[in-house]
Parts: sequence; C-alpha cells; structure tokens
Amino acid sequence: MHRSKLTRLLVACAVGATAVVAPPAAAEAAPEPAWHRYVLGPAAPTVTPVRAEGRGDVTRPDALVSGRGRGATLTTVAGATPASVLLDFGRDVAGTPGIDVTAVTGAPTLTLVTGEARQYLRRPAATTVAAPATAGATVVTLASAANLEAGNTITFGTGATAQTRTVTAFDTTAATVTVGPALAQDVPAGTAVTTSPGAPASDESRGLAGVGGPDTFQPTAAGRLTGGFHGGFRFILLTLATPGSVTVSGAGVDFQAYRATPADYRGWFLSSDDQLNRMWYSGAYTLQLDIKPAGLNGLPETRIYDGAKRDRSIWTGDLLVQAPTAISTLGPPGADAVRSSLDVLLAAQRADGALPGSPDFGKGRNPAGSPLFYSNNYSGYGARAVIDYYRYTGDAAYATAALPALRRELAYNDTFMDANHLVVSNDRDFWQATQTGEVTKYSIDHHVLLREMAWLERRLGSADAAAADEAEADAIKAAVNERLWSPALGAYGQSSDHPDVLVEDANALALQYGIVPAERRASVLDALRRLWTPYGAILGPGLQDPTGHTIEPFGNGMETAGRFAVQDTAGALELMRRTWGPMVDPGNPLYTGGLWEFKNSSGGVNRATASLAHGWAASPTVQLTEQVLGVSPVGPGYATWRIQPHTGGLTWAQGAVPTQYGTITAGWASILFGQLVALQADTPAGTTGTIAVPATARTVVTVNGRVVWEHGHGHGYQATLADGYVQLTVPGGRYTVAAVGR
Repeated sequence: MHRSKLTRLLVACAVGATAVVAPPAAAEAAPEPAWHRYVLGPAAPTVTPVRAEGRGDVTRPDALVSGRGRGATLTTVAGATPASVLLDFGRDVAGTPGIDVTAVTGAPTLTLVTGEARQYLRRPAATTVAAPATAGATVVTLASAANLEAGNTITFGTGATAQTRTVTAFDTTAATVTVGPALAQDVPAGTAVTTSPGAPASDESRGLAGVGGPDTFQPTAAGRLTGGFHGGFRFILLTLATPGSVTVSGAGVDFQAYRATPADYRGWFLSSDDQLNRMWYSGAYTLQLDIKPAGLNGLPETRIYDGAKRDRSIWTGDLLVQAPTAISTLGPPGADAVRSSLDVLLAAQRADGALPGSPDFGKGRNPAGSPLFYSNNYSGYGARAVIDYYRYTGDAAYATAALPALRRELAYNDTFMDANHLVVSNDRDFWQATQTGEVTKYSIDHHVLLREMAWLERRLGSADAAAADEAEADAIKAAVNERLWSPALGAYGQSSDHPDVLVEDANALALQYGIVPAERRASVLDALRRLWTPYGAILGPGLQDPTGHTIEPFGNGMETAGRFAVQDTAGALELMRRTWGPMVDPGNPLYTGGLWEFKNSSGGVNRATASLAHGWAASPTVQLTEQVLGVSPVGPGYATWRIQPHTGGLTWAQGAVPTQYGTITAGWASILFGQLVALQADTPAGTTGTIAVPATARTVVTVNGRVVWEHGHGHGYQATLADGYVQLTVPGGRYTVAAVGR
C-alpha cells in the first residue's frame, strides 16, 4: 500500500477508535462518565441499609430500609427466641451506628453487633456437660454458658446417641441451660455440647484495635441510640436480648473512613472487561476503608491501617501495595495519608536501624499503640515504602530527610547476609511462618531493597553509595541463581534447608525483579502454575499460615506482577481472575466491596476476624493502571513516565493517573483481532516519557498521523524495537499513536 494511503488508514483507525479511547477529559465532561458506576464509596455521610430481615417476633423490618411507615417493632418474651433484625448495607462501611427508637415497652436490653460476613454474626456455643444429667432432666450444668440464646437448638453428644433440644432459658452465673423437651436418656459429664445458630457475636479484634465489640443499650423512651466506632462491617445485627418491646423507625451509620465520591477520584480506570473494572474500584475502596481520618479515635493525624476492622494498625508490608494505590487513585489526599503513616514508622526506628513491622500495633492498650518489631524482612519493607512514596509523589524534601534513616535500616538488614551473599534469618514474613537457612525470598527482598536504595541514592544521595548497593544486589542475584535454583523443581527452592519446596513468593519476585535468566523463565512460569487452584495460587505444597489459610492475595499480587514483567499477560490476568474474581462477585457470601486478607483452599476464610477489606490485597488496582492501561512512573513524581499497555485480549482500556505535574490520561483500542493498536495519551508539559506499542519489524507506526516506524526502521522520536514493542521517546504533550501490520 502507498505510504500516504497507509498513513490515512492509520489515522482513520485511530480516530475511529475514539468512541472507545476517548480522551478522559472529554469523558469527564459527560453527564455521567461510565466509570462512575463502579465507585463504591457512599454518596452521603450517613449510610442506610439496603436490606433488612427479621427473626423472632419482628413486624415491618423493611421499614428500616425504606424509612417509611411506623418503623419496625421487635418484641421478646421470656423463653422464646429473642427478636432480632439483620441489616445489610450491601458492602462494607465504617463508622458509628445510630438507631432511632420511637417507642419502648418494659425494660428491654437491645444489643448491636457488626460483621463483615453474615456467617460470623452468630457464634455457636461449644462447651461440655460439667455435671451428669439424668433422663427426664430439663436443666443441665455446662462448663460454660457463653453464646447461648433462647430458641436456638442445643445438641448433647454426637452420632447416634446425640440428643437435640431447644434452649428455653439459661443462667450465665450458674452455667446452666434449661431445655425442652426433657432429656430422653442420661448425659454423662464431659459430653460435647453444640448449639445452632448461636448467639450474636462481633467479628472484630477488639484487643488489637481498641474499637468495636458489642454495643448494649437499655432504652427507656423514644430517642436516638448511638453506638461506638466500628472499623469495617457489612452487617448489623440488632437483638432485643431481654423481654420487652422496641419500635425502631430508622438505622444508619455515620461513615468515618475516607469517603470518596467520583468527584474525589484523581485517577480512574475503565476497560472492556467488567470484572477487571470491579477489581480496580474494589481495591480503591479497600484503601478508603483502611484510611483513618484525622481526629478519629483520639489520633490527630491521618493514617493508613492494614484493614478496615483489623488490626487497624500501620503495617510496612501492606504499605508496599497501599501507598501506590492511595496515591494513584486519590492524588494529594492519598499521598498525605501515606506520608503521615510513614512519619509514625520512622519515629519508631530502633537505635540499631530496625524499623518496626507495625509502629502502632495493639491499640487495645493505648490509642497510639506500641511498635512491633515483627520481622527483619518487614523492616526492609518499611524502607521501601518510603522510597515508593518518593517515586509516586516526587517529594524530594521528605525523601532527603528520611535518607539517613533508610541507610541505617539497610545497614541493619545487611547484617543478615552470609559469606555467600544470601540472607540467613530465622524470621517471620507475611504468612507468619519462620524460614531457616539461606532463604530465597528474604535474599531476593534484600536484592530489591538494595536496588531501590541505589535508585534513591543516585537522585538524592551518593553515587558511590548507589554503586556499592548495586554491586551487592548483583552479588545476591548471582548467588540466588547459583545456590538456590532447583533443577528438580525447575524453579527456586524455598531455602538451602528446604531446596525441594516450591514457593510462590520467591519465584514470583524473581520474575518481577529480573533475577530469572531468560532461558529459565518458561520453567519458572510453568512451576508456578502447579500451585494454582480455582481460587488462586497457594503459598506452596503443605504451607499455610497459623489459621490454615493457604492462599495469600499479597503473594498472588507478587505473581501477577512477575508474569506482567516477563510479558505473560494472559497468565497474569487469569490468576487475577481466580484470586480476586470471587471477591468482587456480589453473589459471593463473603462479598464486602473490599478485597480480602487471605483465603483457604476452598476459597473461603477460616476465622471470624479474617479481614475482608485488607489493603495488601489491592494490587490489581495499581497493576491494571500500570500494566493494562500501561501508565507507570519512571522518575520521581512522574517527571519521566512510561506508557506501555499489555492488552491481554481486552479490546480497549482508558484511564487517568494524577502526578505532581498534572494528570496523565491515556486510552488504547485493539482492533481487527489485535492487528492494530490505536493509543491516545495526554501527558503534562515539562515531563518526558516513553510510549510503547505492541509491534514487530513489519509494523507501521504513526504518531499524530506521521509515520515514525516502518520496515524495521525508525523515522522519529528515537523509535526502537525491543521486547515486542516499538518504543518512542517523547516530551509531554498530546499524542495519537497507531500501529498496524504485526
């Protein structure tokens, strides 16, 4: 085809794609941009339930949803099932519940408990018979009367001899339970006792967070009842625990996390894939739930906690995901939350250089908590979180002031290196298990810290220190490949003590950070697939955390990042769907709108306090922006940037990324079965960057209608071909790039 005709075709295709790849500024001018519908934050400061369900004697529970009519009336009589109402807010919220009472009869006690998952709102009794009970008895003495509720079933024993009765009354002081009908046969002391469904229970870790737990009210007249602060919950269970009657006209929550409406988003993402879109916004909402606003719980500054309900502490490992997510979605407010959290971390540094894994753990003892020096590996994570803050914000003054502290931390972690340039540390990591010997994961983490410190030193510190850090990082890389590679696994073993154990995290990081030689990459990718389940990748064969969870989204995020890094986009997106797909499915019983801390082998969670809005699980938000949309920082604060989309079978994607220089907007479309990519980008003046589009030597690439790559040769913008992309070096500005003929 003649060049002029080809150029016109490319431009026409690019322009034709603008229905999908419309510049975000134009999309934002529309009455309702398509991405707005994915935003999960509440539109108003007071959040009301979307569903209500009664148990026992409850009239008109739906009135608490509609807010109309005479309200819902709960009535409890002695010996009968206590009246209760389950309020469902549809997704996690955080804050202070309020109940509007319009009428009271008697002297009832009203209890309120919250939960992220409905299955944990009631806690069954699990005790034993303390004294023998004979046939015909209706009163049985138990070892404990905890979690009993009138109207529930109670079972004495198991198997063919089990007797199931109904609880009609109980005495918590004497630890006795009254049942009906009478026992048909003797029940020996020590017999196991279980109940169903159990008594109302909170799923919060009050001892850690210092917040939450049951709220108990004793209303005597009409008025508003206000509960305590609850950090993260989808459900409220209101129970009239003692005889009487209460009419409730309304219920809501004063939202007290970071409430972001579409107008508050400084970055956004939208693609042709609805499930991936939901992941992006669930990750953003998870961070909003994890942000403690200034002044809440007696603490003046904003902080980013690990989870909405637990531990409600700053954690360095979590910040590695949380910091980029907060900054790339919220812009300056997100950066402020990161910086104030780092202030708490740096202030708790030990004299030997160690940074605490959590600088404010255990707020059950005091509002500010106390530093927890959780692990040496997490100490290094803390230094990396500071560097990430600088990378995404360009805040040179903050990073310069922190540099001496980061050098001390690096020196501390250096002490765990042995003569083979590998890390030996009997230490915990994110899945709370000690690993001994020369540990692959810890060695790679130290390699990454050294690389990050070298990057920082070259910009704000010492070139000599940078060179020394790079040399040590190179030595670790060589040692990992020489001593920790397992030919039998076709991957890296867990450690020198366990060379035959395949682990996800170490191999994923080895891919992400260029440890794996090109000739070994396919083998590592194949080995990692052996760890996949329908619900995500396991830690490794036989490995689990102390509660039995085998799938960690934090580790799965390492693997998706590793697969993107070696151009296995299909594998990265497939694992993303397995791990996070169930979390963003509103039909999943554990759905909260947030992303979960961990999973068990069947895709659920093993304990009530499992966090279902946990910041370290939010990696899809950043990865979809940086890998699928393709916009990532290169220099501090995006002074230099890269736009390199991984299309992965999608037909289009678009979005925006906030920077200190202005917003970067980008969008691309893959047309004609992937044979053409049209990309549009608007980048801030005063910056420079690289735009890369999928191509081969046969591809023709145009920029703003001008051919810049043809017949394997560049004709502008320093066009080169590398790793399956034509790469263009451009100053800040507006560009339409089209590629055809691959």
